[in-house]
Amino acid sequence: MEKYMSVTQAAEAWNLTERRVRRLCQDGRVSGAIKLGWQWSVPSDAPKPFDGRAMRHYKVSYIRLGSIDVTMLNRLRADNPVQDKLYSNINTDEFFSGLIRLGMAIDKSSLSNADILAVLKLNPPRSVSYADALMISAFKSVLLRSARMNHKYTSAGLLEIHAAFTQGWDDRGGTAFRIGVITNQDGQPLEVDKQMETFFTQYSREWKNLHPVFKASLLFAALITDRPFDSHNGLFAVLASSSYLMSEGFLPPLFDEDSLEEILAAAALAVSRGNYEDLARVFERGIGDSYSRIFRT
Repeated sequence: MEKYMSVTQAAEAWNLTERRVRRLCQDGRVSGAIKLGWQWSVPSDAPKPFDGRAMRHYKVSYIRLGSIDVTMLNRLRADNPVQDKLYSNINTDEFFSGLIRLGMAIDKSSLSNADILAVLKLNPPRSVSYADALMISAFKSVLLRSARMNHKYTSAGLLEIHAAFTQGWDDRGGTAFRIGVITNQDGQPLEVDKQMETFFTQYSREWKNLHPVFKASLLFAALITDRPFDSHNGLFAVLASSSYLMSEGFLPPLFDEDSLEEILAAAALAVSRGNYEDLARVFERGIGDSYSRIFRT
């Protein structure tokens, strides 16, 4: 049974004020923290959150977003609620298969469309390994559930999605970032978990009011570039960005492995130069294609 400590105990253990601990809990930066009534309870083994304020010099100082047709995207969301449509639409499995094949292509692995569709229909062929079948099923399950969830733009929130995705086939690595360092744009090395914490600190500040499509493109580019997990970073980048869009009421972009070259080029430009204009437009176009496929708009 998991043990918990109070805010007072956490403050003493982490050498922080109680007010700071409460704020970290409210911001979703304490892994596993729960609120019971007016009080927060913190897992006794929860790591002390990194202080994003002390790492501002690691953050990207400028990003160029360009423009997308926000009015069109918002209209599609308002006119076509996604919650129930994906459970019954005959095009859904083909849609998910395209996303899975894109993610696997980024990871330089592949399965045929026929094999993926067979797994999605709960009839996995012998040619698909047990681990791959679980992974494909988990991808679909997480994405469908995201339509009814409010995913938090925090490192803890991202880990929750990753843990759900890897349950059953990578339980050991599913709940933590990989051990290692990432070199940022300024050539400064930073441990992976600190880099992700710093990235999500920007979400809560500079990027808080960005349109969800911009947020999804920022997250996608960061995940395929920083590769914060030990494996399947490309597939998870597709899943995570799609899940956040679903939780915001949008369909994910309709992509497949044929889109790989364009997507990777746009993501590389975004990360290397801070120019997210091409990537955001790729997402915008893909989302429009998704609504055309699922809702026949």
